Amino acid sequence: MVEGNINKPADPKNLTEGDKKHIPAIYVPKTIVAGEPFDVIVQVGLIPHVMEEKHHIEWIELYLNDTKIGKVELSLRKNKKAEATFTIKADKSLAGKESKLHALEHCNVHGTWEEFMTIKIS
Repeated sequence: MVEGNINKPADPKNLTEGDKKHIPAIYVPKTIVAGEPFDVIVQVGLIPHVMEEKHHIEWIELYLNDTKIGKVELSLRKNKKAEATFTIKADKSLAGKESKLHALEHCNVHGTWEEFMTIKIS
């Protein structure tokens, strides 16, 4: 996990424009079956974050519970959007249980931001 400061909204019920541009949005399929692969899309911002030389997202990480799924380094040349897709194959031992997805992203100007999502694996 990332060491140091992780930015969070001061008031999660009243997000600022800056919050909306930096909080990772996590998208998962409606049905997740243990032992079968599924894709998780992490987009940076409820309002899409810019990908410009002076202000951009450098990387996105995803964890399932405490296990790191992966890290995607973003490039201004290759990435027009601040998003990444991760493929997960949840262990069969997670069937019938709630699990936690944890997404982190790093903005070159505004630092590291995170979001959590609880999922049910059948």
